[in-house]
Amino acid sequence: MPMPPPPPRKDFPAFPFAPYPIQSEFMSFLYAALSSGPGALALLESPTGTGKTLSIICSALQWLLDHRDAAATAPALQRHRCPGDDDEPDWLRDFTPLPPVKESTKKKVKPPALRKPVVSRKPDGFGEEDSGDDEREFLLEDSSEGEELDDEEDEEEVTPKVYFTSRTHSQLSQFVGELKRTEFAGRIRTLEDDERKSARESLGLNLKNSVVIIDEAHNLADSLTNMYNSKITSSQLKTVLSHLDEYFNRFHNVLGAANQRYIQTLTVLTRSFICVLINNQDGASTMSSMTINQFLFSLDIDNINIVKLCQFVKESNIIHKVSGYADKLTSIQKQFDLQLHDEGSSIACFQALVDFLCSLLNSNDDGRIIVAKQKLGGQPYEAYLKFVMLCAEKIFSEVTRDAYAVILAGGTLQPIEETRLRLCPSLPPTDIKFFTCNHIVPPESILPIAVTRGPSGMTFDFSYNSRSSPSMIEELGRFICNIITVVPEGVVMFFSSYDYERRVYDAWMTAGTISKISKKKHVFREPRNSADVEAVLNKYKETIESCSKSSQDTGVNGALLLAVVGGKISEGINFSNGMGRCVIMVGLPYPSPSDVELIETIKHIESISSSFLAGDDKASSRKYDDECELQPGYDILRKCTRGGREYYENLCMKAVNQSIGKLLLALFIFFLI
Repeated sequence: MPMPPPPPRKDFPAFPFAPYPIQSEFMSFLYAALSSGPGALALLESPTGTGKTLSIICSALQWLLDHRDAAATAPALQRHRCPGDDDEPDWLRDFTPLPPVKESTKKKVKPPALRKPVVSRKPDGFGEEDSGDDEREFLLEDSSEGEELDDEEDEEEVTPKVYFTSRTHSQLSQFVGELKRTEFAGRIRTLEDDERKSARESLGLNLKNSVVIIDEAHNLADSLTNMYNSKITSSQLKTVLSHLDEYFNRFHNVLGAANQRYIQTLTVLTRSFICVLINNQDGASTMSSMTINQFLFSLDIDNINIVKLCQFVKESNIIHKVSGYADKLTSIQKQFDLQLHDEGSSIACFQALVDFLCSLLNSNDDGRIIVAKQKLGGQPYEAYLKFVMLCAEKIFSEVTRDAYAVILAGGTLQPIEETRLRLCPSLPPTDIKFFTCNHIVPPESILPIAVTRGPSGMTFDFSYNSRSSPSMIEELGRFICNIITVVPEGVVMFFSSYDYERRVYDAWMTAGTISKISKKKHVFREPRNSADVEAVLNKYKETIESCSKSSQDTGVNGALLLAVVGGKISEGINFSNGMGRCVIMVGLPYPSPSDVELIETIKHIESISSSFLAGDDKASSRKYDDECELQPGYDILRKCTRGGREYYENLCMKAVNQSIGKLLLALFIFFLI
């Protein structure tokens, strides 16, 4: 007998204060979506500043409590309603037999800490005279193909659970802070730094019958595919090849036959990758894109069993063995550089190779291989191989297949059709539950203005070819000087990239514009280093507050913050009250059409939308399969008729919305766009 769902809810007692109507609607909708049964997929769009995180916590955890209460009372209700009870004696009806002992039907691999240690089998002929005890740690154990762990563990998991995920640690920290404001605060405990690692290792996250809530899901498809991208540079390949040769030359006499074969295979693959990067005879095209199969056939390595090779790397711990021996040789030769960059470390180089090899195990249509060769005469970037994952649906389906329900929340989730096509194209639109609400800030508190001309009458043109001209930057400076004179407190100015922000700032410094601005507002710049962001923001806030409280008329009325769209400040950091009285967006932040990965993604999305429109699942891959040499980005965009062009335009507008949304935070604020 199926368990009845919890009844609809309108009240959420865990909410720490009287919620706004849109917050009540949000919580009721989320509660109803979770109550609709297994397989639910809901998208909830709530603008920044509407208390989205607090609403998620109160509604999801309230549903969890109600669901467990309903599960606890369901057996009693079922016994009460079961026909034939009156024909049984009271003693039989009240008797509760012990549960039968059942064989475990669920195998679970124990975490590393609980597994039995595997005894290392010392190869014959490897004695003290051959290497010494200090090199014994670098030996590989004999490869045991086909062996499986037979550890079993019976464990009854409490379900459902609620997993809350977000894009950054700062947003998760904010989530914990909001959770402590609710009535659930007494039931939570945050792990200290020394506890987290052991917790992650011992807890195998099982999404079966659990609720997965993904916050800041506006770029979820891109975030998922980026997780599966892999890249290795020519210098990393050369480092790995050198370490493999050194290791094999030292230990080949004492290695088992299988280990020797796998190490030699790794060496062959590494050499092949290096050759494809340095082989550019015509010196013309330095970038090419191809499918996985095209890449394997072009290097004549399609006969290598990469599945077994990756399994060997994982089970043998060869990464640490080879890298450890290489580090030892380097230290002995007194060439170890303490300032070595992470990319150049032994383990990082080997791990990059392994990640790239594992990427080749994906389906042919799931991604593309980008080959950036060395151009004759030199080039500004290092040659590299990169796998670009394109199929977000494959990754997302692993979550939706097991989870009880999946909730996507964010400030900007529309257009919904793009999200559906990239994450769950086979799901009908009617099966996706969607909620959106207006902002709590009234329209009269916002003044959006499109400025087309500067103070001198010059037309603003911030396209790529015109934005860096001295006259355009100078006109922009005059405009900013006028704005900061009339706008109090904080002004945030967004540029399309760090490079353009640097160019504008340097030009203003030379022309004396920065000194003019400093007479009215202190100037701050978004740092490239994430570790410095908090310090800059605190200084920015303190400056604004001190200017507001100061009784002396110094002429300085606040601060100006130069930020970057898609940077550290535009993602996940909120500006409240006086920190953002005006936000200025310099041009529209369209991504560069010359970006190789972007063009491949656009081609993939265009193919998906065209195939579903035509009802042909395979039309998507045929359109671009034979194209290895990259076409100019603008040509690709002109060919797009539906999904690809919309995706390109949506990237720009989502970035604008995400940046502007940082200032829409409270009911009684006012600001200028």
